[in-house]
Amino acid sequence: MTVLLSLAGYATVSAVLYALLRIRCRRDPVFRAPRRRWAFYLLSFTWGAPAVLSGAAAALFIRIGGRKPVKFGWGWSFDIPGVGWGLSLGLFFIAPEGDERIRMHEYGHAIQNVYLGPFMPAVILIPSYVRFWFRAIREKRGRPPTADYESVWFEGSATRSGEEFAKRAVPPDEGRKSATQKPGVASKNP
Repeated sequence: MTVLLSLAGYATVSAVLYALLRIRCRRDPVFRAPRRRWAFYLLSFTWGAPAVLSGAAAALFIRIGGRKPVKFGWGWSFDIPGVGWGLSLGLFFIAPEGDERIRMHEYGHAIQNVYLGPFMPAVILIPSYVRFWFRAIREKRGRPPTADYESVWFEGSATRSGEEFAKRAVPPDEGRKSATQKPGVASKNP
């Protein structure tokens, strides 16, 4: 009986993963980052804690290895030369050095983490890893992928979410002085 239940569970998980990999939407959902930085961090460190904690552990090892993070949006990117892929774990992500497109895509996964929280690994991270490596193995065997990388909803959504955040451009801190204001002189407009 236990064997049957475990097989049924395995079959269910496999079917769900397969369905997630095959879903294609006409328009991928865009997860918009919260308007306030504090809300983004609060949601990331509470609701999205599983991905953020695993990302913090990975970031610690990368930092010990000598790489310094670069602030990108409200997250941190480790830019590594020579890699052609990205990896996102909560607020921390790896991207190829100088590739803004992949950096925005991985940041989009950080925004998805704010919304999906503890479901992020099962709904997006694991299917994304499986899909990436499946495509890489196909390419090594001489069979190019049949669809665009972003044709599945969670990848297209990550790219659109990162681009949407970049378009919206995070407003500067309220306390910062404008470039035209003289030092030591109070602004007339509050």
